[in-house]
Amino acid sequence: MNEIAILNINQFRKPEAGEDFYANTLANHLVTSHKHIERPHKHDFYAAILFTKGTGRHHIDFRTFNVKPGSLFLMSPGQAHSWSLSAEADGFIFFHTKAFYDLHFINGIDSFTFFSPLRNTCELVLDGVALQETEQRFVKILAESGGAALKRDELILSLLSQIYIGFGRAAADQNPINAAQHSYSVRFHEFEKYVEQHFRTEKSAEAYAGMMHMTAKHLNRINKAVIGKTTTDIITERVLLEAKRMLIHSRKNLSEIAYELGFEDYGYFSKLFKRRVGVGVREFQSQSQ
Repeated sequence: MNEIAILNINQFRKPEAGEDFYANTLANHLVTSHKHIERPHKHDFYAAILFTKGTGRHHIDFRTFNVKPGSLFLMSPGQAHSWSLSAEADGFIFFHTKAFYDLHFINGIDSFTFFSPLRNTCELVLDGVALQETEQRFVKILAESGGAALKRDELILSLLSQIYIGFGRAAADQNPINAAQHSYSVRFHEFEKYVEQHFRTEKSAEAYAGMMHMTAKHLNRINKAVIGKTTTDIITERVLLEAKRMLIHSRKNLSEIAYELGFEDYGYFSKLFKRRVGVGVREFQSQSQ
């Protein structure tokens, strides 16, 4: 079993584009970076990919998406992905670090909730005017990244923010929120951050409620209103997502994986995995190889 590679933006970036940003056409990217793409890997940066030609399949954290013209993917650091594409596949791609965005915006990249592992919204299929406008923004980003014009980074950030805002609006249109969801969304976003920071060491709903200075009952009410899941379900799903990643891509043995995820009792971890995933740990591992 091969340890999954975690790719750094410096493995892709062009010298003229700076240390925190990379942009390219998809066709050229596939030629220059093909060795990074066919095997599952992770990034330590944010990625946006727009397909304008071709078909294929894109695998992201145990979900498979059919690729076609208009497919837009936004990915956050840590997501495991790979793809198989037709020979004519083309489009646009850009990467950036968290610092590249957060340095210029007070709210930061975390304000885009679709990047959260708990939301798992990473794909939209665009057409018509939305596709034309998004493609034009990618074209302008690519043109700017290759030059040294005044306030280049500021213009790139403006364009990519428009892409992110458009993605967020389209995702919201597909899953409209009610008044309760809207009023609770800020607190849920806070909960997401705590889960991402502590899921390896803390599995208790009461502990997260304590971090947020509220009762476990109220936190459960917030989570049910926003995404229809209990606090315990959300925490467990995040733990099991990481468990799946490690079972496929880590060289650690099963007991080491369980321990790293905060389970001192491997037997309990194994039973939880089978109950939630539907197959045992070893069976999942063998099926995924």
